[in-house]
Amino acid sequence: MPSPTLAGQVAVVTGASRGIGREVAVHLARHGAAVAGIARASGVLDSLRETAVPGIGRLLPVAADVASPAEVEAAFESAKSAFGPPDLVVACAGTAGVLGPLWSADPGRWWDAVAVDLRGTMLTARAAIRQMLAAGSGRLVTIYGNLGDRQLGNVSAFAVAKAGIARLTESLDCELAGTRVKVFSVHPGFVRTPMTEGLAWGEQGRAWLPGFGARAEQRWGDGQPAAALIEAIARGAADELAGRVLLAGDDLSDLARKCRADPDYRRLRLSLD
Repeated sequence: MPSPTLAGQVAVVTGASRGIGREVAVHLARHGAAVAGIARASGVLDSLRETAVPGIGRLLPVAADVASPAEVEAAFESAKSAFGPPDLVVACAGTAGVLGPLWSADPGRWWDAVAVDLRGTMLTARAAIRQMLAAGSGRLVTIYGNLGDRQLGNVSAFAVAKAGIARLTESLDCELAGTRVKVFSVHPGFVRTPMTEGLAWGEQGRAWLPGFGARAEQRWGDGQPAAALIEAIARGAADELAGRVLLAGDDLSDLARKCRADPDYRRLRLSLD
């Protein structure tokens, strides 16, 4: 049975019905946290309760659309009513379902895909930080991805959203200076989830990302390194690294040393030099 290293902590995780979000929510609960898992209403979300370990943490499914301000606010109020204000919030909801050249994309679907990732992260951060500032402290984790800093066609909605999330994280870090609220961005690695399986083998993925499926077979990982990193963040082990992108599997002590030597290390930088 996992050690209850997070006993007494309250966590909120979005995108908790499946994929990395679900793995993170379950991991935090099994290490003692009381966790509110937010996602759109579904039987998969409801089944989150069944993964709790008796006598360790608690898991509360909360139905909400992260792109809706009213629903996000209501979800955070429900979580607060059940457990108290959050010590940790993980904005994990995301999608990569719109592929292909920009000029062939449906504008509404393209913008909706950006909204789930970027607007959803913004609304989650907004609700989380308000409660954390009122409580006096807290830690917020956003979820990054390679395409925020790499050149690749046919995935523009996802790439734009992830680049925006990295910059949003840095901006929040500046705005929260002098408070006891910390914000981090976590790159979970290449994790096998329903979303990445769709990129590998779905009709759109095969059409617009040729070869991705074959490469994926050689690189699949699971979400445990990311969940362990987020647990470490919850314990305060990464506070010196606030505002930066942290990679699943990072040696946090070594990373802190590198960041002290180079203040721009692990930050999103766009240079025209």
